[in-house]
Amino acid sequence: MGKWKTCYNESRKYKKEWEEQFKWLTFRGDKCYCKVCNATIKTMKTSNLDLHEKTAKHMKNSDTKPILKIQSNLGKSNKSKTEEFEIKYTVSEANVVSEDGTATSTTNPAVPGKEVLNPANIGFIGCGNMAQALLNAFIRKGLIDPSHVMASAPSDRNLTKLRSLGVKTTHDNNEVVKHSDVIFLCVKPHHLTDMIGDLNALERSHNPLFVSIITGFDIKTLEEMLTALIDYPRVIRLMPNTPSMVGQGCCVYTLGSHTPEAYNEVMNSMLSSIGLSAEIPEYQMDAACGLAGSGPAYIYAAIEALADGGVKMGLPRQLAQTLAAQMVKGAATMVLESGKHPGQLKDEVCSPGGTTIAAMHSLEKNGLRNALISAVEASALRSKELGTKK
Repeated sequence: MGKWKTCYNESRKYKKEWEEQFKWLTFRGDKCYCKVCNATIKTMKTSNLDLHEKTAKHMKNSDTKPILKIQSNLGKSNKSKTEEFEIKYTVSEANVVSEDGTATSTTNPAVPGKEVLNPANIGFIGCGNMAQALLNAFIRKGLIDPSHVMASAPSDRNLTKLRSLGVKTTHDNNEVVKHSDVIFLCVKPHHLTDMIGDLNALERSHNPLFVSIITGFDIKTLEEMLTALIDYPRVIRLMPNTPSMVGQGCCVYTLGSHTPEAYNEVMNSMLSSIGLSAEIPEYQMDAACGLAGSGPAYIYAAIEALADGGVKMGLPRQLAQTLAAQMVKGAATMVLESGKHPGQLKDEVCSPGGTTIAAMHSLEKNGLRNALISAVEASALRSKELGTKK
Protein backbone atom coordinates (compact mmCIF):
# COMPACT_ATOMS: atom_id res chain seq x y z
CA MET A 1 0.00 0.00 0.00
CA GLY A 2 1.39 3.38 -0.94
CA LYS A 3 2.11 6.09 1.57
CA TRP A 4 -0.19 8.52 -0.24
CA LYS A 5 -3.53 7.91 -1.88
CA THR A 6 -6.04 10.23 -3.48
CA CYS A 7 -9.38 9.82 -1.76
CA TYR A 8 -12.30 9.41 -4.16
CA ASN A 9 -14.46 11.71 -2.08
CA GLU A 10 -12.12 14.68 -2.17
CA SER A 11 -9.06 15.76 -4.10
CA ARG A 12 -7.10 16.00 -0.84
CA LYS A 13 -4.44 13.36 -0.21
CA TYR A 14 -5.01 10.44 2.12
CA LYS A 15 -2.12 10.02 4.50
CA LYS A 16 -1.18 6.48 5.47
CA GLU A 17 0.14 7.73 8.82
CA TRP A 18 -3.37 8.92 9.74
CA GLU A 19 -4.22 5.26 10.31
CA GLU A 20 -1.79 5.27 13.25
CA GLN A 21 -3.57 8.23 14.86
CA PHE A 22 -7.09 7.17 13.89
CA LYS A 23 -7.16 3.38 14.27
CA TRP A 24 -10.63 3.21 12.75
CA LEU A 25 -9.63 4.86 9.44
CA THR A 26 -9.10 2.80 6.29
CA PHE A 27 -8.89 3.21 2.53
CA ARG A 28 -10.73 0.57 0.45
CA GLY A 29 -10.97 0.63 -3.30
CA ASP A 30 -11.22 4.35 -4.01
CA LYS A 31 -13.02 5.54 -0.88
CA CYS A 32 -12.11 6.40 2.71
CA TYR A 33 -14.11 4.63 5.43
CA CYS A 34 -14.58 4.39 9.16
CA LYS A 35 -14.04 0.77 10.22
CA VAL A 36 -16.11 1.31 13.36
CA CYS A 37 -19.40 2.55 11.91
CA ASN A 38 -18.72 1.87 8.22
CA ALA A 39 -19.35 5.53 7.32
CA THR A 40 -17.76 7.11 4.26
CA ILE A 41 -15.33 9.89 5.20
CA LYS A 42 -15.87 12.71 2.72
CA THR A 43 -13.51 15.45 3.88
CA MET A 44 -9.93 14.43 4.57
CA LYS A 45 -8.86 16.85 7.30
CA THR A 46 -7.64 15.96 10.76
CA SER A 47 -10.22 18.31 12.26
CA ASN A 48 -12.96 16.46 10.41
CA LEU A 49 -11.59 13.11 11.58
CA ASP A 50 -11.59 14.37 15.18
CA LEU A 51 -15.23 15.42 14.79
CA HIS A 52 -16.19 12.04 13.35
CA GLU A 53 -14.87 10.28 16.45
CA LYS A 54 -17.36 12.28 18.52
CA THR A 55 -20.45 11.44 16.45
CA ALA A 56 -23.16 9.41 18.18
CA LYS A 57 -23.04 6.60 15.63
CA HIS A 58 -19.27 6.20 15.98
CA MET A 59 -19.30 6.31 19.78
CA LYS A 60 -22.20 3.86 19.95
CA ASN A 61 -20.20 1.20 18.13
CA SER A 62 -16.66 1.91 19.26
CA ASP A 63 -16.78 -0.44 22.25
CA THR A 64 -18.17 -3.50 20.48
CA LYS A 65 -16.99 -6.03 17.97
CA PRO A 66 -18.98 -6.48 14.78
CA ILE A 67 -20.60 -8.97 12.53
CA LEU A 68 -20.93 -8.13 8.87
CA LYS A 69 -23.76 -10.33 7.62
CA ILE A 70 -24.12 -10.92 3.93
CA GLN A 71 -27.56 -10.82 2.35
CA SER A 72 -28.23 -12.68 -0.87
CA ASN A 73 -31.10 -13.91 -2.98
CA LEU A 74 -30.98 -17.62 -3.70
CA GLY A 75 -31.97 -18.41 -7.25
CA LYS A 76 -34.80 -16.34 -8.67
CA SER A 77 -36.71 -16.27 -5.44
CA ASN A 78 -37.43 -12.88 -3.91
CA LYS A 79 -37.01 -14.37 -0.47
CA SER A 80 -33.89 -12.98 1.17
CA LYS A 81 -31.75 -15.14 3.37
CA THR A 82 -28.98 -14.13 5.75
CA GLU A 83 -26.01 -16.29 4.88
CA GLU A 84 -24.16 -18.04 7.66
CA PHE A 85 -21.02 -16.46 6.35
CA GLU A 86 -19.60 -13.58 8.33
CA ILE A 87 -16.52 -11.49 8.67
CA LYS A 88 -15.67 -10.80 12.27
CA TYR A 89 -13.24 -8.16 13.43
CA THR A 90 -11.71 -7.12 16.68
CA VAL A 91 -12.39 -3.59 17.90
CA SER A 92 -9.05 -2.37 16.59
CA GLU A 93 -9.83 -3.60 13.09
CA ALA A 94 -13.45 -2.60 12.41
CA ASN A 95 -16.96 -2.36 13.69
CA VAL A 96 -20.16 -3.00 11.77
CA VAL A 97 -23.66 -2.94 13.18
CA SER A 98 -25.64 -6.12 12.75
CA GLU A 99 -28.76 -6.08 10.58
CA ASP A 100 -31.16 -5.49 13.49
CA GLY A 101 -29.34 -2.27 14.34
CA THR A 102 -27.68 -3.54 17.50
CA ALA A 103 -23.99 -3.97 18.06
CA THR A 104 -22.91 -7.58 18.48
CA SER A 105 -19.82 -8.65 20.37
CA THR A 106 -17.76 -11.46 18.88
CA THR A 107 -14.30 -12.80 19.55
CA ASN A 108 -11.90 -15.34 18.17
CA PRO A 109 -9.53 -16.19 21.01
CA ALA A 110 -7.36 -18.31 18.75
CA VAL A 111 -6.32 -15.32 16.67
CA PRO A 112 -6.44 -12.20 18.87
CA GLY A 113 -6.16 -8.83 17.16
CA LYS A 114 -6.69 -10.23 13.68
CA GLU A 115 -9.36 -9.90 11.04
CA VAL A 116 -11.00 -13.33 10.95
CA LEU A 117 -13.17 -15.10 8.42
CA ASN A 118 -15.95 -16.97 10.19
CA PRO A 119 -17.17 -19.62 9.95
CA ALA A 120 -13.82 -20.69 8.58
CA ASN A 121 -15.16 -23.61 6.57
CA ILE A 122 -12.79 -23.13 3.67
CA GLY A 123 -12.09 -25.76 1.06
CA PHE A 124 -9.30 -26.16 -1.49
CA ILE A 125 -9.68 -28.54 -4.43
CA GLY A 126 -6.17 -28.86 -5.78
CA CYS A 127 -3.09 -28.07 -3.68
CA GLY A 128 -0.46 -26.87 -6.12
CA ASN A 129 1.88 -23.92 -5.65
CA MET A 130 -0.78 -21.23 -6.01
CA ALA A 131 -3.21 -22.93 -3.64
CA GLN A 132 -0.44 -23.34 -1.08
CA ALA A 133 0.56 -19.70 -1.49
CA LEU A 134 -2.97 -18.52 -0.73
CA LEU A 135 -3.57 -20.96 2.10
CA ASN A 136 -0.22 -20.27 3.78
CA ALA A 137 -0.84 -16.53 3.55
CA PHE A 138 -4.35 -16.78 5.03
CA ILE A 139 -3.05 -18.87 7.91
CA ARG A 140 0.08 -16.79 8.48
CA LYS A 141 -1.98 -13.60 8.63
CA GLY A 142 -4.41 -15.21 11.08
CA LEU A 143 -7.34 -14.83 8.69
CA ILE A 144 -8.51 -18.43 8.97
CA ASP A 145 -8.14 -21.24 11.47
CA PRO A 146 -6.33 -24.16 9.75
CA SER A 147 -8.43 -26.69 11.69
CA HIS A 148 -11.46 -25.40 9.75
CA VAL A 149 -9.84 -25.86 6.35
CA MET A 150 -10.17 -28.98 4.19
CA ALA A 151 -8.01 -29.61 1.14
CA SER A 152 -8.07 -32.35 -1.48
CA ALA A 153 -5.57 -33.64 -4.04
CA PRO A 154 -5.08 -36.90 -5.96
CA SER A 155 -1.89 -37.80 -4.06
CA ASP A 156 -0.28 -37.13 -0.70
CA ARG A 157 2.66 -35.22 -2.18
CA ASN A 158 1.23 -31.79 -1.34
CA LEU A 159 -1.32 -32.87 1.25
CA THR A 160 1.44 -33.98 3.62
CA LYS A 161 2.72 -30.38 3.80
CA LEU A 162 -0.77 -29.10 4.64
CA ARG A 163 -1.35 -31.67 7.38
CA SER A 164 1.66 -30.26 9.20
CA LEU A 165 -0.21 -26.93 9.33
CA GLY A 166 -3.25 -28.54 10.94
CA VAL A 167 -5.33 -28.60 7.75
CA LYS A 168 -7.75 -31.49 7.22
CA THR A 169 -7.03 -33.39 3.99
CA THR A 170 -8.82 -35.87 1.77
CA HIS A 171 -8.62 -37.45 -1.67
CA ASP A 172 -12.38 -37.02 -2.14
CA ASN A 173 -13.37 -33.69 -3.70
CA ASN A 174 -16.98 -34.26 -2.67
CA GLU A 175 -15.94 -34.11 0.99
CA VAL A 176 -14.47 -30.66 0.45
CA VAL A 177 -17.60 -29.35 -1.30
CA LYS A 178 -19.93 -30.88 1.27
CA HIS A 179 -18.22 -29.32 4.30
CA SER A 180 -17.11 -25.92 2.94
CA ASP A 181 -18.77 -22.51 2.69
CA VAL A 182 -16.07 -21.15 0.41
CA ILE A 183 -14.35 -23.46 -2.08
CA PHE A 184 -11.19 -22.51 -3.93
CA LEU A 185 -10.92 -24.34 -7.26
CA CYS A 186 -7.19 -24.71 -7.90
CA VAL A 187 -6.86 -27.59 -10.37
CA LYS A 188 -5.09 -27.43 -13.73
CA PRO A 189 -7.31 -26.13 -16.55
CA HIS A 190 -7.39 -29.47 -18.39
CA HIS A 191 -8.62 -31.24 -15.21
CA LEU A 192 -11.53 -28.92 -14.42
CA THR A 193 -14.21 -30.53 -16.60
CA ASP A 194 -13.59 -34.03 -15.24
CA MET A 195 -13.31 -32.75 -11.66
CA ILE A 196 -16.70 -31.00 -11.76
CA GLY A 197 -18.22 -33.97 -13.57
CA ASP A 198 -17.28 -36.21 -10.63
CA LEU A 199 -18.93 -33.97 -8.02
CA ASN A 200 -22.32 -34.84 -6.55
CA ALA A 201 -25.28 -32.49 -6.80
CA LEU A 202 -25.64 -30.30 -3.71
CA GLU A 203 -28.60 -29.99 -1.40
CA ARG A 204 -30.55 -26.80 -2.03
CA SER A 205 -29.76 -25.57 1.47
CA HIS A 206 -26.04 -25.71 0.75
CA ASN A 207 -24.97 -23.02 -1.72
CA PRO A 208 -21.24 -22.43 -1.26
CA LEU A 209 -19.17 -19.73 -2.90
CA PHE A 210 -16.83 -21.10 -5.58
CA VAL A 211 -13.61 -19.12 -6.05
CA SER A 212 -11.77 -20.14 -9.20
CA ILE A 213 -8.09 -19.44 -9.80
CA ILE A 214 -8.11 -21.55 -12.98
CA THR A 215 -6.55 -19.77 -15.91
CA GLY A 216 -8.66 -19.28 -19.02
CA PHE A 217 -12.08 -20.31 -17.72
CA ASP A 218 -14.42 -17.34 -17.81
CA ILE A 219 -17.29 -16.71 -15.39
CA LYS A 220 -20.03 -17.76 -17.81
CA THR A 221 -18.37 -21.11 -18.51
CA LEU A 222 -17.75 -21.78 -14.83
CA GLU A 223 -21.38 -21.00 -13.96
CA GLU A 224 -22.65 -23.27 -16.72
CA MET A 225 -20.44 -26.11 -15.52
CA LEU A 226 -21.45 -25.69 -11.87
CA THR A 227 -25.18 -25.74 -12.64
CA ALA A 228 -24.72 -29.51 -12.66
CA LEU A 229 -24.32 -29.19 -8.89
CA ILE A 230 -26.74 -26.40 -7.96
CA ASP A 231 -28.99 -23.83 -9.57
CA TYR A 232 -27.57 -20.32 -9.84
CA PRO A 233 -24.04 -21.10 -8.55
CA ARG A 234 -22.15 -18.28 -6.90
CA VAL A 235 -18.76 -17.84 -8.52
CA ILE A 236 -15.81 -15.49 -8.19
CA ARG A 237 -12.95 -15.65 -10.66
CA LEU A 238 -9.65 -14.82 -9.00
CA MET A 239 -6.19 -14.21 -10.42
CA PRO A 240 -3.54 -14.18 -7.64
CA ASN A 241 0.21 -14.57 -7.86
CA THR A 242 2.73 -16.47 -5.79
CA PRO A 243 4.12 -13.49 -3.79
CA SER A 244 0.80 -13.73 -1.95
CA MET A 245 2.63 -16.26 0.22
CA VAL A 246 4.74 -13.50 1.74
CA GLY A 247 2.01 -10.87 1.91
CA GLN A 248 3.14 -9.05 -1.25
CA GLY A 249 0.71 -10.49 -3.75
CA CYS A 250 -1.37 -9.00 -6.54
CA CYS A 251 -4.90 -10.40 -6.57
CA VAL A 252 -7.60 -9.29 -9.00
CA TYR A 253 -11.07 -10.78 -9.15
CA THR A 254 -14.45 -10.67 -10.90
CA LEU A 255 -17.84 -11.50 -9.38
CA GLY A 256 -20.20 -13.83 -11.23
CA SER A 257 -23.75 -12.99 -12.29
CA HIS A 258 -25.33 -14.89 -9.35
CA THR A 259 -22.85 -13.65 -6.75
CA PRO A 260 -24.19 -10.94 -4.39
CA GLU A 261 -22.29 -7.66 -4.39
CA ALA A 262 -21.75 -8.15 -0.64
CA TYR A 263 -19.12 -10.78 -1.49
CA ASN A 264 -17.01 -7.95 -2.89
CA GLU A 265 -16.41 -6.95 0.74
CA VAL A 266 -15.57 -10.56 1.59
CA MET A 267 -12.95 -10.86 -1.14
CA ASN A 268 -11.40 -7.50 -0.32
CA SER A 269 -11.15 -8.49 3.34
CA MET A 270 -9.45 -11.76 2.47
CA LEU A 271 -7.18 -10.61 -0.30
CA SER A 272 -6.07 -7.28 1.13
CA SER A 273 -4.44 -9.28 3.90
CA ILE A 274 -2.05 -10.84 1.39
CA GLY A 275 -1.23 -7.84 -0.78
CA LEU A 276 -2.90 -5.61 -3.33
CA SER A 277 -6.49 -6.52 -4.16
CA ALA A 278 -8.81 -5.08 -6.81
CA GLU A 279 -12.05 -5.97 -8.56
CA ILE A 280 -11.69 -5.65 -12.34
CA PRO A 281 -13.94 -6.24 -15.39
CA GLU A 282 -13.53 -9.79 -16.62
CA TYR A 283 -12.24 -8.74 -20.03
CA GLN A 284 -9.09 -7.45 -18.28
CA MET A 285 -8.35 -10.76 -16.59
CA ASP A 286 -6.09 -12.19 -19.32
CA ALA A 287 -4.02 -9.00 -19.39
CA ALA A 288 -3.71 -9.11 -15.58
CA CYS A 289 -2.55 -12.71 -15.90
CA GLY A 290 0.14 -11.70 -18.40
CA LEU A 291 1.38 -8.86 -16.20
CA ALA A 292 0.88 -9.74 -12.52
CA GLY A 293 0.18 -13.47 -12.67
CA SER A 294 3.20 -14.47 -14.74
CA GLY A 295 5.19 -11.37 -13.85
CA PRO A 296 7.03 -12.73 -10.80
CA ALA A 297 8.81 -15.21 -13.10
CA TYR A 298 10.09 -12.34 -15.25
CA ILE A 299 11.47 -10.59 -12.18
CA TYR A 300 13.03 -13.79 -10.79
CA ALA A 301 14.82 -14.22 -14.11
CA ALA A 302 15.96 -10.59 -13.96
CA ILE A 303 17.27 -11.00 -10.40
CA GLU A 304 19.16 -14.14 -11.43
CA ALA A 305 20.68 -12.38 -14.44
CA LEU A 306 21.62 -9.30 -12.40
CA ALA A 307 23.27 -11.54 -9.81
CA ASP A 308 25.17 -13.28 -12.60
CA GLY A 309 26.37 -9.88 -13.75
CA GLY A 310 27.56 -9.09 -10.24
CA VAL A 311 29.43 -12.41 -10.05
CA LYS A 312 31.02 -11.77 -13.45
CA MET A 313 32.32 -8.47 -12.16
CA GLY A 314 33.73 -9.97 -8.94
CA LEU A 315 30.99 -10.12 -6.29
CA PRO A 316 30.42 -13.28 -4.20
CA ARG A 317 27.33 -15.18 -5.43
CA GLN A 318 25.22 -14.82 -2.26
CA LEU A 319 25.99 -11.13 -1.90
CA ALA A 320 25.22 -10.50 -5.56
CA GLN A 321 21.86 -12.25 -5.28
CA THR A 322 20.95 -10.41 -2.07
CA LEU A 323 21.90 -7.04 -3.54
CA ALA A 324 19.88 -7.74 -6.70
CA ALA A 325 16.78 -8.82 -4.79
CA GLN A 326 16.91 -5.89 -2.35
CA MET A 327 17.48 -3.46 -5.21
CA VAL A 328 14.35 -4.73 -6.99
CA LYS A 329 12.35 -4.49 -3.77
CA GLY A 330 13.59 -0.95 -3.14
CA ALA A 331 12.87 0.21 -6.68
CA ALA A 332 9.35 -1.22 -6.53
CA THR A 333 8.73 0.51 -3.21
CA MET A 334 9.89 3.80 -4.71
CA VAL A 335 7.33 3.46 -7.51
CA LEU A 336 4.50 2.59 -5.13
CA GLU A 337 5.24 5.16 -2.44
CA SER A 338 6.60 8.14 -4.36
CA GLY A 339 3.77 8.35 -6.86
CA LYS A 340 6.29 9.28 -9.55
CA HIS A 341 6.27 7.82 -13.05
CA PRO A 342 8.87 5.05 -13.45
CA GLY A 343 10.45 7.03 -16.28
CA GLN A 344 10.99 9.99 -13.95
CA LEU A 345 12.57 7.78 -11.30
CA LYS A 346 14.82 6.27 -13.96
CA ASP A 347 15.91 9.75 -15.10
CA GLU A 348 16.77 10.68 -11.51
CA VAL A 349 19.32 7.85 -11.41
CA CYS A 350 20.85 8.66 -14.79
CA SER A 351 23.49 11.37 -14.29
CA PRO A 352 24.81 13.04 -17.45
CA GLY A 353 27.67 10.98 -18.84
CA GLY A 354 27.44 8.60 -15.89
CA THR A 355 27.46 4.86 -15.36
CA THR A 356 23.68 4.36 -15.32
CA ILE A 357 22.94 6.05 -18.63
CA ALA A 358 25.65 3.91 -20.22
CA ALA A 359 23.97 0.83 -18.78
CA MET A 360 20.53 1.99 -19.99
CA HIS A 361 21.93 2.38 -23.50
CA SER A 362 23.11 -1.22 -23.34
CA LEU A 363 19.66 -2.38 -22.19
CA GLU A 364 17.99 -0.50 -25.04
CA LYS A 365 20.36 -2.01 -27.60
CA ASN A 366 19.50 -5.47 -26.28
CA GLY A 367 15.75 -4.89 -26.38
CA LEU A 368 14.78 -4.96 -22.67
CA ARG A 369 11.51 -3.07 -23.14
CA ASN A 370 10.51 -5.11 -26.18
CA ALA A 371 11.31 -8.36 -24.35
CA LEU A 372 9.11 -7.46 -21.35
CA ILE A 373 6.20 -6.17 -23.44
CA SER A 374 6.36 -9.33 -25.56
CA ALA A 375 6.43 -11.50 -22.42
CA VAL A 376 3.23 -9.91 -21.06
CA GLU A 377 1.59 -10.24 -24.48
CA ALA A 378 2.59 -13.90 -24.85
CA SER A 379 1.26 -14.81 -21.40
CA ALA A 380 -2.04 -12.96 -21.96
CA LEU A 381 -2.57 -14.59 -25.36
CA ARG A 382 -1.81 -18.01 -23.88
CA SER A 383 -4.40 -17.35 -21.17
CA LYS A 384 -6.99 -16.57 -23.86
CA GLU A 385 -5.95 -19.71 -25.75
CA LEU A 386 -6.41 -21.89 -22.67
CA GLY A 387 -9.91 -20.46 -22.31
CA THR A 388 -10.86 -21.76 -25.75
CA LYS A 389 -9.64 -25.31 -25.04
CA LYS A 390 -12.39 -26.46 -22.72
